[in-house]
Amino acid sequence: MAIARCEMHGKPANPKIGAYAATAHLPVGHPNGGVVCGKKDCENAGLVWLKTDEENEYQQGQRVFEIHTRTAKIRVQ
Repeated sequence: MAIARCEMHGKPANPKIGAYAATAHLPVGHPNGGVVCGKKDCENAGLVWLKTDEENEYQQGQRVFEIHTRTAKIRVQ
Protein backbone atom coordinates (compact mmCIF):
# COMPACT_ATOMS: atom_id res chain seq x y z
CA MET A 1 0.00 0.00 0.00
CA ALA A 2 1.13 3.52 -0.76
CA ILE A 3 2.62 5.72 1.94
CA ALA A 4 3.08 9.50 2.21
CA ARG A 5 6.34 11.07 3.34
CA CYS A 6 7.68 14.60 2.85
CA GLU A 7 11.01 15.26 1.17
CA MET A 8 12.72 15.58 4.56
CA HIS A 9 11.52 12.18 5.81
CA GLY A 10 12.06 10.50 2.43
CA LYS A 11 11.65 6.90 1.35
CA PRO A 12 10.16 4.61 4.00
CA ALA A 13 12.40 1.83 5.26
CA ASN A 14 10.41 -0.76 7.19
CA PRO A 15 11.20 -4.42 6.46
CA LYS A 16 7.85 -5.49 7.97
CA ILE A 17 5.95 -3.48 5.34
CA GLY A 18 8.12 -4.51 2.37
CA ALA A 19 10.07 -2.82 -0.39
CA TYR A 20 9.14 0.53 -1.88
CA ALA A 21 10.01 1.77 -5.37
CA ALA A 22 13.13 3.88 -5.85
CA THR A 23 11.30 7.15 -6.54
CA ALA A 24 8.27 8.97 -5.16
CA HIS A 25 5.37 10.42 -7.15
CA LEU A 26 3.69 13.80 -6.80
CA PRO A 27 0.09 13.60 -5.61
CA VAL A 28 -2.54 15.65 -7.45
CA GLY A 29 -2.33 19.27 -6.30
CA HIS A 30 1.17 18.96 -4.77
CA PRO A 31 2.37 20.87 -2.81
CA ASN A 32 -0.91 22.60 -1.98
CA GLY A 33 -3.11 19.50 -1.97
CA GLY A 34 -4.32 17.57 1.03
CA VAL A 35 -1.62 14.86 1.15
CA VAL A 36 0.52 15.41 4.23
CA CYS A 37 3.54 13.47 5.51
CA GLY A 38 2.49 10.57 7.72
CA LYS A 39 5.33 11.01 10.24
CA LYS A 40 4.16 12.07 13.69
CA ASP A 41 4.24 15.85 14.24
CA CYS A 42 5.11 16.58 10.58
CA GLU A 43 2.77 18.74 8.51
CA ASN A 44 4.89 19.05 5.35
CA ALA A 45 3.40 18.27 1.94
CA GLY A 46 3.66 14.55 1.30
CA LEU A 47 5.04 12.68 -1.69
CA VAL A 48 3.55 9.29 -2.54
CA TRP A 49 5.79 6.24 -2.24
CA LEU A 50 4.50 3.10 -3.92
CA LYS A 51 5.34 -0.52 -3.17
CA THR A 52 7.22 -2.23 -5.99
CA ASP A 53 4.10 -4.05 -7.25
CA GLU A 54 2.15 -0.77 -7.21
CA GLU A 55 4.95 0.91 -9.15
CA ASN A 56 4.40 -1.67 -11.89
CA GLU A 57 0.67 -0.80 -11.88
CA TYR A 58 1.59 2.92 -12.06
CA GLN A 59 3.75 2.25 -15.12
CA GLN A 60 0.70 0.60 -16.73
CA GLY A 61 -1.51 3.66 -16.10
CA GLN A 62 -3.02 3.09 -12.65
CA ARG A 63 -3.27 6.41 -10.74
CA VAL A 64 -5.36 5.65 -7.64
CA PHE A 65 -3.77 3.70 -4.76
CA GLU A 66 -4.80 2.72 -1.26
CA ILE A 67 -2.94 4.41 1.58
CA HIS A 68 -1.29 2.34 4.29
CA THR A 69 -2.93 2.77 7.72
CA ARG A 70 -1.92 5.95 9.57
CA THR A 71 0.54 7.08 6.93
CA ALA A 72 -1.30 10.12 5.65
CA LYS A 73 -3.35 12.94 7.15
CA ILE A 74 -5.87 15.32 5.61
CA ARG A 75 -5.30 19.08 5.66
CA VAL A 76 -8.56 21.03 6.01
CA GLN A 77 -9.25 24.77 5.75
